[in-house]
Amino acid sequence: MEVAEGEAEVYLYQAVPKGGRMDLVVEKATEVGATGIVPLLTGRGVVSPREGKVDRWRRVAEAAARQSLGLFVPEVREPVAFEVAVREAGEAGVLLHNVSGLRDIEDVVEPGVRLFVGPEGGWAEAELGLAERAGLVLAGLGARRLRSETAGIVAVSRARAALEKKMRVRGGV
Repeated sequence: MEVAEGEAEVYLYQAVPKGGRMDLVVEKATEVGATGIVPLLTGRGVVSPREGKVDRWRRVAEAAARQSLGLFVPEVREPVAFEVAVREAGEAGVLLHNVSGLRDIEDVVEPGVRLFVGPEGGWAEAELGLAERAGLVLAGLGARRLRSETAGIVAVSRARAALEKKMRVRGGV
């Protein structure tokens, strides 16, 4: 049973990294099947995108979708403040955090998941509290500390693989 990309939706809420690294995130997240990409403005984030960046990221997503033979181009949204994004995601949100004792991403994702990847400086305590109150689940990507842009790409890839596997099992294949 082939699982269509739309059946295993994965949205990436990515804190905007320094330099041109968001281009890399958009390109690779598109290649591994992100449904949507939302640039995230966080308390410890050091980057506020300049005008024209979102249009550039949309062009990057289009090119990456063509290159990877994707069936669709993910939506690349305007940057969103963390507080707004958390309310929007609610219980579909999974905040990735690098502390021991968290469940693995594969154990918590469901279709329509919203993956939150923080800035290079990590999540502020107030953001962690807000996420918890909004119903987001905290999960991890393993023991290694990944750069923000690497974490976003890995998270989308692992989430899609887990969702596709769950859907195959439910479908009897």
